Amino acid sequence: MELSLFLAQLFGLTMIIFTLVALFRPSLIEGVMKDIKTPSLVVLMTGFAGVLGGLAVILNHNIWEFSWVGLITFFGWAALLKGISFIAFPKFLSGIADKVFDGGKIKWVLTIALLAGCYLAYNGFGLGA
Repeated sequence: MELSLFLAQLFGLTMIIFTLVALFRPSLIEGVMKDIKTPSLVVLMTGFAGVLGGLAVILNHNIWEFSWVGLITFFGWAALLKGISFIAFPKFLSGIADKVFDGGKIKWVLTIALLAGCYLAYNGFGLGA
């Protein structure tokens, strides 16, 4: 359970910080969109970080349950799959990102990520128990 609490704190705070910055600085997301459109060292390193982080979570916290603990596992698998996609299918991932960004859905995605981050942090710091 200690690992679950730590990962909830880590993921929760990271998601809160990132989404708040991204919501108030849309140019950040625009810059990322430009970077992933052309395969480069940035794309490779992003993919590597996703695979590394995803595997670290999966290998240590592969707990599937319908709660905040299962959400941590879900994010670990999502990071792994996204990391593989960055390395193997960057143009496909870029196409999906274009649809989300161009359709104006990015604020909804960031808002959902912010809420998920708050949920994880709330439980990770023991406020939900």
